[in-house]
Amino acid sequence: MITLAHISDLHFGRENPRLIEGLLHCLEKTTPQLVVISGDLTQRARKREFLAARTFLERLSWPYLVIAGNHDIPAYNLSERFFTPWKRWHRYLDHPLEPIVRAEEYIAVGVNTARRSGSLFDWSRGRVNLEQLDVIAQHFEKGGDEKLRILVAHHPFWLPEEYRHRHIIGGRDKALKKMRDAGVDIILSGHVHSAYTHLLGGLIVSHAGTAISNRLTRNDPNSFTIIRGDRRRLAIETWTWNNKKFSIDEHLVFTRIQGEWKDNS
Repeated sequence: MITLAHISDLHFGRENPRLIEGLLHCLEKTTPQLVVISGDLTQRARKREFLAARTFLERLSWPYLVIAGNHDIPAYNLSERFFTPWKRWHRYLDHPLEPIVRAEEYIAVGVNTARRSGSLFDWSRGRVNLEQLDVIAQHFEKGGDEKLRILVAHHPFWLPEEYRHRHIIGGRDKALKKMRDAGVDIILSGHVHSAYTHLLGGLIVSHAGTAISNRLTRNDPNSFTIIRGDRRRLAIETWTWNNKKFSIDEHLVFTRIQGEWKDNS
């Protein structure tokens, strides 16, 4: 059985130091084999925010997979945004935009869904293209049948009704078909600062809220998730902040039957 921690939307520049310490304390207790960080490490992609994010990553005692989000592209320096959008990411964090972590029990693949611009003025929206999907599928095809297959994206593949105005990821339907064919088990994402877990076409979509920032959505508290299990059974815990500490707020259990995940909670 493996243990994964999923945190998202750190937004350094709007972080709460108490939450950082509370999060690290919980991770010390759960000792994950992998910490997944699904984007928006910074608030405005400023140097000092990237440096704060780097300091946080250096404090992690566990292997981690980190991807970027739409906030990790400069918002106001349009020249840099259009021509070198990831210059600061590479300079200050020096992590690949589409990382891969392989272990005996799992394979985790990150996809960069943030874009420098879009057809609409809302450039916060994300998408995934066919070239990316082909590369992702190839990575998963190299994994063994018993390995848990995890896709990490910043933008959501599904949203509850109250958040539909935030929009799902562009290219979602083609991506889901490709991911089902590649045997993906779970998609981890962020972006809207609300925690939920949902079954979508036999896959698990697990969404983390903002772990440590004060950019809360409506009444959603700061949160992160802990995932335990293997390719046959997964337990997903949502940990939320209660102004003193993080504690388990929801516990869901899923089992995989004939290649599809079912809710056994």
